[in-house]
Amino acid sequence: MPFDSFELIRLHPTHDFGEFSCGDNEGEKDLNDFLLTSSKSYQKELLAVTYLLVNKQETIAFFSLANDKISIKDHESTKSAWRRLTGSNIHYLKRRESYPAMKIGRLAVSHKYKKQGIGQAILNYLKQHFIDNNRTGCKFITVDAYKDSLGFYEKNGFKYITTSDLKSDTRLMFFDLTLIYNAIQP
Repeated sequence: MPFDSFELIRLHPTHDFGEFSCGDNEGEKDLNDFLLTSSKSYQKELLAVTYLLVNKQETIAFFSLANDKISIKDHESTKSAWRRLTGSNIHYLKRRESYPAMKIGRLAVSHKYKKQGIGQAILNYLKQHFIDNNRTGCKFITVDAYKDSLGFYEKNGFKYITTSDLKSDTRLMFFDLTLIYNAIQP
């Protein structure tokens, strides 16, 4: 998906969204509502920063980012959580109780632009950005994915942190940025 015809901007307090809808199911309604009614207040309170993918006429997509961490002891089996989250390549003495992460608080693509690779392009952009331009440590990207979007995140390399949320409306997922970082290092 070429970003060539779009511009990525940080939400400004006076930005006019115009109309935006990513769909009508419950999760999509929540995403629409967040953008149109809550994103500016989240930004003002320094809880999350929202970015918009726009063209001259409309908002194509948006995503909201916040700092996060994955805490090993918050999940069912510490031993299995270690394997799933860090692999066996971190020496025992260097393991930590928590790891820095960036949370995708919200990510939505306008219903007019779905199935065109925009969501995947945004995830690829974020993965690369947090490897190349991050100013602090960030090992993981996390997301509380709605049930309708689980397949999308799975296709983009995200894994489940726990099984305790199987019956929830959302599932906590993660992407390990070291998979990309280690692949590009000489």
